[in-house]
Amino acid sequence: MALNLHLRMLQWHPSPLPWCDVSMDISGTPRRILAVDAARLVAIVGMFAAHIFPLYEYRGPDAYSPTFTGAVASGRASVLFMVLAGLSLTLMTASLARRGFSHPKIYSVLALRALIIAVLGMVIGTINEGIAVILVHYGLLFLLLPLVLRLPRATIWVVSVLWLVLAPLIWRPLAAGALGQSLGHNPSFGDLLSPGPLFQDLTVTGYYPLLVWFGYGLLGVALGHCDLGSKKTAAVLTVSGGAIAAISYIAGRVMSLGFTGQISAASGALPPLVPTLITTGRLPGTSLDPYLASAEYLWLPTGHSNSLLATVHSASCAVAVLGVLLLLVPRLGGLGRVLAGAGRAPLTLYAGHLVLLPLLDDVLEPSAIWWILCAATACCGIWLGFTRASGPLEFCVRVLSGADGQRMPKAEPGPRF
Repeated sequence: MALNLHLRMLQWHPSPLPWCDVSMDISGTPRRILAVDAARLVAIVGMFAAHIFPLYEYRGPDAYSPTFTGAVASGRASVLFMVLAGLSLTLMTASLARRGFSHPKIYSVLALRALIIAVLGMVIGTINEGIAVILVHYGLLFLLLPLVLRLPRATIWVVSVLWLVLAPLIWRPLAAGALGQSLGHNPSFGDLLSPGPLFQDLTVTGYYPLLVWFGYGLLGVALGHCDLGSKKTAAVLTVSGGAIAAISYIAGRVMSLGFTGQISAASGALPPLVPTLITTGRLPGTSLDPYLASAEYLWLPTGHSNSLLATVHSASCAVAVLGVLLLLVPRLGGLGRVLAGAGRAPLTLYAGHLVLLPLLDDVLEPSAIWWILCAATACCGIWLGFTRASGPLEFCVRVLSGADGQRMPKAEPGPRF
């Protein structure tokens, strides 16, 4: 296997037909959806910002205000990443089916892919404990989502919406009852020896509880069943996603500020700091976690709070971003190809920046680190945008999971999942 992988790496170009993120044009030929790749880039860059810059800044004695990162990127970028995971899984499954893979083979490829990503997440999570690494949860999402891929489109939409609405209601009392029982670190191989606490952390008490976050993947699967090449679909996603995002955020903000006294008493934050705490989710020495015991927690608009309104808002933002990019990227020409090219290497960029940050944090300012990562991302976008190459980690995962094993039949477009 090692020799075979080495020989493949020497020819670092996939087949002329893309292996994922494709739709069919009118001739029945697969074509890559550049906007989906560009959406991944938006998610990755948002996570760069959330991991580099502070969420709040000091404004004077007992005064803090949210930074742009704390107000915009935090929470929304990682949700977009998870929604796109479900979307990519759907498109990838359809692409594998067109290439002649049987259903059992498709699911074995997806399961291997899930395992590889989860293992990578455990390795990188140990290297960088300063950041909540999403890859283990991302891998588990790939393991669970194939169970719903073959459901009818209407059913998937209903299930995804219900999950996003009902899961936070179930999650809040469970999280409140287990407050303080999270692992306190990224999932690692050592945690496999204590499956109970690990399962609880992955599903309820961790930073990305799958009880709630599985709904984002379901939403991505539902989006993958849409006609993403249609301008009408893009417009509907933009308008509906944007409207729900705006309404849910405004409602959450207004309702939460009405409970300023309760939030202050539960968190220990001074009342003037509560508006900033509602935006950022945490301040020096305090967070919103103690407020979990109150049912009013569900109305918080705070990123990563997993409240009802925050979940609906973040999911709607992801839908709106995808819709905007579906309308915009096809009009950008070469720039669109560069943006999409960078988005074709999300695993490489995400894992790479997690490994680099501990090395750069001690010697460079956040702004310098930001521009270094942006420059590396731009180079990656130019390289992948104008070649048939894959990102290094994407290539390895594809080969090791067996997704490179068969070629598409020329005359049969295959089933739609």
